[in-house]
Amino acid sequence: MRRFLPALLLLTLPLTPSLRAWNATGHRVIAAIAYDHLTPQAKTRVDELLKQHPDFANLPSREAFLAASVWPDAIRNDPRFYDDTAANPKPTPLLAGFPSMARHTNWHYIDLPFSPDGTPLEQPKKPNALVELRRILKEPSLTAYDLPWLIHLTGDVHQPLHCTSRFTKQLPHGDQGGNLVFVTPGRNLHSLWDGLAGTEISDEFVNRFATGVTAELVRGKGPNPRLSHDPKRWIDEGFALAQHDVYTFGPASGSRENPVELPENYEAGARRIARVQLAKAGFRLAAILNAKLGR
Repeated sequence: MRRFLPALLLLTLPLTPSLRAWNATGHRVIAAIAYDHLTPQAKTRVDELLKQHPDFANLPSREAFLAASVWPDAIRNDPRFYDDTAANPKPTPLLAGFPSMARHTNWHYIDLPFSPDGTPLEQPKKPNALVELRRILKEPSLTAYDLPWLIHLTGDVHQPLHCTSRFTKQLPHGDQGGNLVFVTPGRNLHSLWDGLAGTEISDEFVNRFATGVTAELVRGKGPNPRLSHDPKRWIDEGFALAQHDVYTFGPASGSRENPVELPENYEAGARRIARVQLAKAGFRLAAILNAKLGR
């Protein structure tokens, strides 16, 4: 009989660089910030929900919340789940506790289009991150299945390249959120932004990073920052950052062999933006969960 890696082990494995997401470090940082800012009532309810999820039932509460933040990426490589975006999808058997065994890879982003050179635009396809966030938030009660998606997608749309696709004469059908723009040999723009929090996933590193970016946000906006709870505004914010702060190197896309040369200090500026976005995502996620579950 073929043996499969359990999902909890998959959560610890490196993810391929072309995935449309913050890497595991970024998602865990966001989750750490959010969990530590939940009200006691919301925290109790979150813990109860994750105990109902087949992949988190045996984990300590905070550990389960952080693991849930990367679960929607981990199932991309989990043979229990199938690619529903394939031309001829082959559904896998429905398992207890899961309403769907689809990987839903098109939920992670929304390709709001722009062009710096007048290339015709293509509108975002559905489903997408905005559609799914709105669906989850409109549900009268949060489910154990939807909670990891809410945690994860809130993080995803705070990465600016999850919010756009740039259309140019070189890439007339869009650059897939920077995945088709090469900035070092073999490395694309999207993966650069994904990894701006680093690659260390230990609790010590994640907690230290979360504490640091939280303190920076609080210094700038106070201990109770007023941040929008509307996913559309988060995405519009990311779209604006993408246009004005991500694509600062002109319309070129480069190639694997001849990548775009980034401006001096580009990565340092990107890291500053990422730290703000990670902190905002954590605070916004906590605020939504407190409003939805904290009563």
